[in-house]
Amino acid sequence: MEWAVSGVFLLFFLVFVVGGLAVMIYALVDAIRMPGDADFKAGTQLVWILVILLAQVIGAIIYLVVGRPPGGATAAREHPRAPASIPPPPTGVVG
Repeated sequence: MEWAVSGVFLLFFLVFVVGGLAVMIYALVDAIRMPGDADFKAGTQLVWILVILLAQVIGAIIYLVVGRPPGGATAAREHPRAPASIPPPPTGVVG
């Protein structure tokens, strides 16, 4: 009977460890693939990568809830933001 209890514990432990690692890797890859800092809802790419690496699973969950834009990196790559418009040069200036 002891082996059954330890087997169930081991199964749950492996599910949580593998699941947490999968969430962390998914969030890290998504943050790295983001094309620019302006696409994040909050923070910058470097900040989110550090949050995910240092806080691990909790950091990945925080990134997915707070920092990830709708659709993630794939949507940000498909619909890039328009560059800021550059004003025309002044007219009548002698140079």
